[in-house]
Amino acid sequence: MSKWATIAKHEYLTNIKRKEFLFVTFGIPLFMAAIMGISFLFMGVASHNEVSKIGYIDKTGLFETTNITNFTKYTDEGLARKDLIANNLTNYFVIPENYTATGRILIYSSKKNFADNINIEEKIKNFLLANLLKNEPPEITRRINQPIISEYFTLNENGLKNEDNGITILLVPIVFSLLFTLSIFTSSGFLLQGVVEEKENRIIEIILSSVSHKELLQGKVIGLGALGLTQIAIWLVVAASLILINPAILLAVLSQIHISIPLLLYAMIYFVLGYLIFASIMAGVGAVATTSREGQQIAGIFSLAGAFPLMFAQFIIFSPNEVFAKALSIFPLTSPTAMILRLSITDVPLYELMISLILLVVSAYFIMELSVRIFRASLLMYGKKPTIEELIKYVRQG
Repeated sequence: MSKWATIAKHEYLTNIKRKEFLFVTFGIPLFMAAIMGISFLFMGVASHNEVSKIGYIDKTGLFETTNITNFTKYTDEGLARKDLIANNLTNYFVIPENYTATGRILIYSSKKNFADNINIEEKIKNFLLANLLKNEPPEITRRINQPIISEYFTLNENGLKNEDNGITILLVPIVFSLLFTLSIFTSSGFLLQGVVEEKENRIIEIILSSVSHKELLQGKVIGLGALGLTQIAIWLVVAASLILINPAILLAVLSQIHISIPLLLYAMIYFVLGYLIFASIMAGVGAVATTSREGQQIAGIFSLAGAFPLMFAQFIIFSPNEVFAKALSIFPLTSPTAMILRLSITDVPLYELMISLILLVVSAYFIMELSVRIFRASLLMYGKKPTIEELIKYVRQG
């Protein structure tokens, strides 16, 4: 086994047993599941205990409560108001004489609650539609209540290209962006912390007596990259396990998702190249920093760059061919996330894709080489942070 592979194996096996890794990996899913479970429990209790009793005053003479439960007709608004205050009603509404011309409805309640207002308004809407359409055929009623069930298709000169929908458009880029960001904050964070700790504890002297700087850096990048991917894989397995508890939900989701194989391949390529760039940057930062806190502060700037496209995700989704979106998809620090967002939404010209990939590959190579030189120049400077002039000097000397 080569030396870098031995280092990669050591970094992976050592860090996967760390309490911090285990806590973040298993604690986050458990915490999220607990929060969601408690939320659904409270929502279920609230919906179970709260039964809407709605009164109405019809000044048009068009509406009746036939086959509609929990609606009570009043001829006197004063009586409806009295029942509302006495909590015999949760709401009542008034249908004015000019309702058919204006659509205006006056709704009254004894307490102010935004969520309840949305629920009550939906029930009143269904009540009004049921009365307005009572003489229409059932199929007309269904279509008015659900006027569209959409299916999107993309066509080109060769015919049907693929089938799209909202879930397809948003699922892949959002999942990829989150996974890429998590990879930066986990794998690169461990890499940064490990380099600084070994430098502070002077363990680095022993390591460098048997391996080169480049082999050490490569081993750390690959080993901790595998650790980050393992963490992401665990989260995906946990998510899949939760979905499999109810197979009906899984089948419903899968039936609505149509992900193209080329998009997945591009996502994997951008993921790997993007991680190499950020991991190399973190290694260089760790070598320059004199303390863990200082390293984290410097690394935060680069981590922010990796998450930058997420801040403008809405703009990229709705304007994928604007100059700003194109620039983000070409600049190496933002292209892994921004380009996948664009590829999921629009047809990116081949030349833009090639420019983005070439710049990413070239940047990954040069940043790796630059990090190796900074790594070599800085690791043995204990307690002393090299100046910019010193770093430039060592980089030029190779």
